[in-house]
Amino acid sequence: MTKSEERECQNCKREFIFEPDDFEFYEKMRVPPPTWCPLCRLQRRLIWRNERNLSRRSCDLCKKEILSMYGNEVKFPVYCPACWKGDAWDSLSYGREYNFSKPFFEQYRSLMDEVPRPSLSHNNTNVNCDYANMIQDVKNVYFSFSVIWESEDVYYSNNVDRSRSIVDSMNVSESEMVYGSMGSVKNYRSRYCYWSSGCVDCTFMLDASGCSNCFGCVGLRNRQYCIFNEEYSKEDYKKTVASFDIGSYKNFLDFQRRFEELALKFPRKYARIINSVRSTGDEMLNCKNVRYGFNVSGVEDGKYLFRCPGTKQAMDACHCGKAEFVYEHGMGGSSPGLELRFIVNGMPGQHHVTYSDYCGSSSYLFGCVGVKNKEYCILNKQYSKEAFDELVPRITRHMDQEPYIDDRGRVYKYGEFVPPAFSPFAYNESVIQEYVPLTKERAEELGYGWKVKEKKGYNISVGSHKITDHIKDVNDSITTQIIGCSNEGREEGCTTAFRIVPEELAFYRRMEIPLPRYCPNCRHATRLKKRNPVELWHRNCMCNSSESSRVTSILYINTRKHFHGNDPCPNQFETSYAPDRNETVYCETCYNSEVV
Repeated sequence: MTKSEERECQNCKREFIFEPDDFEFYEKMRVPPPTWCPLCRLQRRLIWRNERNLSRRSCDLCKKEILSMYGNEVKFPVYCPACWKGDAWDSLSYGREYNFSKPFFEQYRSLMDEVPRPSLSHNNTNVNCDYANMIQDVKNVYFSFSVIWESEDVYYSNNVDRSRSIVDSMNVSESEMVYGSMGSVKNYRSRYCYWSSGCVDCTFMLDASGCSNCFGCVGLRNRQYCIFNEEYSKEDYKKTVASFDIGSYKNFLDFQRRFEELALKFPRKYARIINSVRSTGDEMLNCKNVRYGFNVSGVEDGKYLFRCPGTKQAMDACHCGKAEFVYEHGMGGSSPGLELRFIVNGMPGQHHVTYSDYCGSSSYLFGCVGVKNKEYCILNKQYSKEAFDELVPRITRHMDQEPYIDDRGRVYKYGEFVPPAFSPFAYNESVIQEYVPLTKERAEELGYGWKVKEKKGYNISVGSHKITDHIKDVNDSITTQIIGCSNEGREEGCTTAFRIVPEELAFYRRMEIPLPRYCPNCRHATRLKKRNPVELWHRNCMCNSSESSRVTSILYINTRKHFHGNDPCPNQFETSYAPDRNETVYCETCYNSEVV
């Protein structure tokens, strides 16, 4: 059996470890072990994904003005989704013979610089979603990203699956009428709920499950009519919550502060893992044999995965759907898919594809861009099965013999993902800046691009400090105003101004939510600060039962003895809570002894 091996990352120079089952997976996928560490590999993939930075430009085919994730500076043509999916152009017209006198990645970059790309990532079944990106099978989605699978009426949100009426939220699945929430699973009519599931008519909740009519509670299970973890009668609950009147922005801020202060006094479970076995990571649901999985569900046998619903037998995959045997997948879903390697942006119906970008309903491709409904293609040139089978092994040998070397001396042989310098996006334009933030100096030191974003001027008609305090007093005319963001451009990504659309205002009124004072980008940045990083640390359980249940509460009193008695808990775990965080972090056993 192969032993664990430690190697140095050729990008960041840090040591990283290969486990025996890593080598087994590489053998199955017929690829060599990577030369970059897991975190650098994540950066290298996600630098290709730009969700939020959209701009106006013209479609290079029909010439209509469009909204696009690609600016005018890119080398390749950009088509509106309708033109890109149409028959007015042929991806095989860009095909070329493989040149054994040049490195593969040099030839692949040349192809990438010529083949058209879609302005936005949409499929054919979306309805009324012109101002959204990375979406599939959805309706009425506005300024939201990575929204999929029959979701509807989604505003200013991202990572939403099978949900309706979702506003200003992140990582939501199978929920309805949810506002300002994160990690929401099967919640209904809920506001400001974090990593909670099966909750109805709840406000300000953290790590709650099966609760209804609760306000400001942490760690509750199957409770109702609770306020700050204390139980009330139904009548007293309704009267007390009504008196809070958080339709007022001033009252909302006060209760938000109180809730955050209270939440820090409760222990946290080492990971948000639900109904999963032999798995490590965070925000995992119904998973089996998954390690380093983040925001994944229904996954089996995987490692180093991010935002993967239903993937099986995968390693180093992001934004991948119901595909099997996947390695180094950047985005696009690729659902269904089979035996995929080094996919920049996948599409449905791929199998036996290696090095591709925006290819779909195709099989047996190598180094292709924009190919649809084809098979046996190399660099967008079609071959017979026999010629394809003979040429691909020659190319992979050539990649090892004559590798591509970038300007920082990093070597790219067969088995490396596409070099990040090929990406049309700068580091701070791509989604990776949200998960592994870098300064401009550090990004450029590592060879990533950086874009100084253009400042836009808006004719602001009302400052955020002048917005009506209570939602019940807001006039319909607010939808005609340009509102100044409270951050006034001081935060990175701040757009300085925003608008309230009519559908959004109707939602706020229905849910009794005060109008926001910050632009959508700043609200998104605030949500990002609440979630844990996509890294794991090995830590000890912090429980000493004599110190448990520090909060005096009718519901939160430790009445069960911990298995370790009065001694510190000996359990250890992998957690996304860094050691310097303020939270008290428990193992699952100790945590379950505390929650009610």
